[in-house]
Amino acid sequence: MLKPISLAVALSLSTAATGSAATVLSDSFDYGATTFTNAADSVFGGNWTTSGGTVDYLATGSSFGSLCRGTGGCVDLDGSSGNAGLFSTVASFAAGTYTLAVQLFGSDRGTTESVMISLGSWNTTISGILSAADVSQSFTFATTGGVLSFENAGGDNVGAVLSAVTLDSVATVPLPAGGLLLLGGLAGLAGLRRRARAA
Repeated sequence: MLKPISLAVALSLSTAATGSAATVLSDSFDYGATTFTNAADSVFGGNWTTSGGTVDYLATGSSFGSLCRGTGGCVDLDGSSGNAGLFSTVASFAAGTYTLAVQLFGSDRGTTESVMISLGSWNTTISGILSAADVSQSFTFATTGGVLSFENAGGDNVGAVLSAVTLDSVATVPLPAGGLLLLGGLAGLAGLRRRARAA
């Protein structure tokens, strides 16, 4: 009879702990009505920085704004200098488990793009981003923490276009007190059964 009780305890432990998510970053790149080629970090409201090259900020309704989707602006990840920059958050994120949702699409300029995304110990590359082909993907992963970065492969001033980013931190909810009481009760039952068998 001990095996079923042990199984019940294991099931109770596995189902009692659940996860909840809190959004730690959400950006639809709505930073004004003016397009900036080789955009300075200040264009992005102190939220993003570019190193080792450039990116362009494209505002909907302005020059090159037709490359954006939706109502906000977007970021051409291969800036007009022809040297794609590493586009990173200013904020650094703690080690933990995250869900990342990104919207990338082709530039409508006849190129196929590849973008590496990284956060701490985690990274992935999205390849084959075609003109006008939206790529909306979500990932769940564990990381040692750090900044979130996007880097377009190539250097021809025509890059993949980033239109939205959401990063959620997934926290583990501790086992509730009721679950601990249930475990104590099951252990007590096991002890009573053992005592009854011995008598």
